[in-house]
Amino acid sequence: MRNFTKISFLTLSVVIVLSWSAHSSRLSGLFKKDPNDYFLTEYAVFKDDTTSMLRLEIYYQIYNPALNFTKEDSLYVADYEISVDIFKNKKQVGSYLQVKKVTLLDKKRVFSSYDYRTNQVNFVLEPGKYEVKITLSDPNSLLVLNKKFKVKLKEFKSKYPALSDVELIQLIAPTRDAPTVFDKGSMTMVPSVSHNYGSNNEDKLKLYFYFEIYEGKEDFEKIRIETVLRHFTKGMIYRDSLSSEFKGGGIRQFREISMEDLPAGEYELIVTIKAKRNKKLAVKYKDFSLFWTRKAMLKHDYKSVINQIALIAEKDEVKELKKHKTYEDRLKAIKDFWKSKDPTPGTVENETKDEFYKRVAIANKYFSYLNHKGWRTDRGRIFITWIY
Repeated sequence: MRNFTKISFLTLSVVIVLSWSAHSSRLSGLFKKDPNDYFLTEYAVFKDDTTSMLRLEIYYQIYNPALNFTKEDSLYVADYEISVDIFKNKKQVGSYLQVKKVTLLDKKRVFSSYDYRTNQVNFVLEPGKYEVKITLSDPNSLLVLNKKFKVKLKEFKSKYPALSDVELIQLIAPTRDAPTVFDKGSMTMVPSVSHNYGSNNEDKLKLYFYFEIYEGKEDFEKIRIETVLRHFTKGMIYRDSLSSEFKGGGIRQFREISMEDLPAGEYELIVTIKAKRNKKLAVKYKDFSLFWTRKAMLKHDYKSVINQIALIAEKDEVKELKKHKTYEDRLKAIKDFWKSKDPTPGTVENETKDEFYKRVAIANKYFSYLNHKGWRTDRGRIFITWIY
């Protein structure tokens, strides 16, 4: 196998660095070594269930490389402190503090960029403008990471029905007897903070999301909910529409969309509520990234699968992969190929495969032009095979 190789041609290197710097996004955390890139935050706003105020939900995700692990006997241990402070007109109006310990048995997980923990902090606030500061502190390494953002909370009181923020979900389950910060109605929903999709279970990959609809001052018995997925380069590739009724309160909507046959790339989720005669009442947007989906590629674009792999594979490996004609044979051949490149056999992650397809997705977003996909361009190929 050819390793990811350095390219010494200075001009192209500079172009790639400048292009990447100019268009960096949350995906940069999967490539850079800056600890800040392993500490992700986000928020969503909903109407509070028990008061007339608003609920600001703050989500954070901490990846293992952001922490300092020390060995204690046969275990690997890291301590950290997370604090959230809310300010209005420079006056603190809310705070949260949590001290946590992480204990791992496997040393490989210590350095895993795919091993993380997710949490949620809820604040009930009046409408207004706020500043939020989230701090991750490591007492062992003295590392301090800060995330700051501003948020304007608007009342969900209007003439027409209103739409909450859209929350992307990574895990859902029925609520238990003991309540959690993730509970919404009868379901427990853990947020997806990274907005990145694509895993070793690609054949069952789904987009889960949640939102709420609140009644307006006018009487609307029925409304229509339209959901659209728009691909960064291919345009709209999914659309559905359904009707829902207000029955003495708001409407909770948990939705799921299969992504097993969708092409990889950058997406925009668009949720719109409409009245009669297609009158638009409210709309919300959410972006996410879909990395390589095995089933879709093997079924519909096996030639591209082979041509992409050829960037890092030996000629005889490529020749062997081209022999297979059925989906089942292709699936086994691809599995065997990536298994042979796995630097950490026995773990869930295959870092080589995951890194490769993340770079393919990035190249397609930033280096595509006309109908020419980014991974096929000179800059895209260099980006995919470059060692950082």
